[in-house]
Amino acid sequence: MMSPELSEISLRQTQDFLQLVNATLKEICCRKYTGEELYVEAIKKVLGNKERRGPDSVFLVFRIPGNAATRGRVFFQNSAGLIEGSEMITVDQAATFAINLSREDVIYSNWCDTCESIESYQENFHPAVKATLTTKIRNFVCNRISGDPPGAIVAFNYPDEATSYDAEVLKSLSVVIGSLVTLSTAVKETDRAFIYTIEALARSCEAADEETGNHIIRVNRYSEALAKALGLADQFVESIAYSAQMHDVGKVHIPSSIIRKEGPLDDQEMAIMKQHPEFGARIIGTAPRLAMSREIALSHHENWDGSGYPFSLKGEEIPLSGRVVKVADVYDALRSKRSYKPALSHEQTLEIFRGGDSRVRPSRHFDPAVLQAFFSIEKSMAGIYAELG
Repeated sequence: MMSPELSEISLRQTQDFLQLVNATLKEICCRKYTGEELYVEAIKKVLGNKERRGPDSVFLVFRIPGNAATRGRVFFQNSAGLIEGSEMITVDQAATFAINLSREDVIYSNWCDTCESIESYQENFHPAVKATLTTKIRNFVCNRISGDPPGAIVAFNYPDEATSYDAEVLKSLSVVIGSLVTLSTAVKETDRAFIYTIEALARSCEAADEETGNHIIRVNRYSEALAKALGLADQFVESIAYSAQMHDVGKVHIPSSIIRKEGPLDDQEMAIMKQHPEFGARIIGTAPRLAMSREIALSHHENWDGSGYPFSLKGEEIPLSGRVVKVADVYDALRSKRSYKPALSHEQTLEIFRGGDSRVRPSRHFDPAVLQAFFSIEKSMAGIYAELG
């Protein structure tokens, strides 16, 4: 029978797992998670410390798609309390230390129950796992993780001996990790479908334009690189990396005779062209997931000094995403051949970004911080064009 003290510890740890799942479900629609980000948080709640009984380390593996082998990492806490992990370790199912993903029961083992010495006990474990640990393996608990993909979790070196209580806690952790990994996989599939859809929309809206499909891919990549150079939050970087391509979707409503015209547009034609940001916003709509795409479509022709369109926004009145995409879009426009201009080299474009020309006035048109970020990564920008030009 479990002691009252262990029952209380078990209850607290189970509550910790439930709180983690609850917090994840609340935020899953607002942000994207990596699988590791999710299960590392769960592992932190079971590793032992002064206030919690638990193992010294955890080996977490998942089946390799199309393969019987498993791959994973060893996680442990360092002196600062932060979780760290080993390099990836692959375990062949033919090996004696292979992890059986088909067994449903949780097992626990102590060296003194199965081996004559602790040294002979070490023969049961993968050499790379043993090399990661700082002490010999005295005991372990192992449980299968049901999910997509399936996996297993092995916890090493509990205080004294591993017990049935430790097995039950690890089983609870396995259920939590399996749920989180499956949820993360489902969200990734939804994200892929969503991004494919907006890529298809962006490409279809370029059908009347002379720009190639690679233009929208390059603007995505430039915008992502600029956002990273600005030190912006990961969520912003991820969003702009697919939202930037929607900047000109409104051009689908502009007559192709205007878009493809050789030479400058007259006043009436320019007035029509200047409607495309608002057309784009109407096409994109008000779905929360497309909020950044919409603000980019509306604001990427606004100028820092207020001389842009459609609303003559000035300075930080212009959404940051629009300020970033403006620099990305102008760079690509200068580098690309158009019916009214030849393609410029990277060096020629740099000169315009420094001193301006008849159409581009950097100090008036660009956010100074975004322009500075551009110059800090200008070689990367050139590399993107060379790769996708």
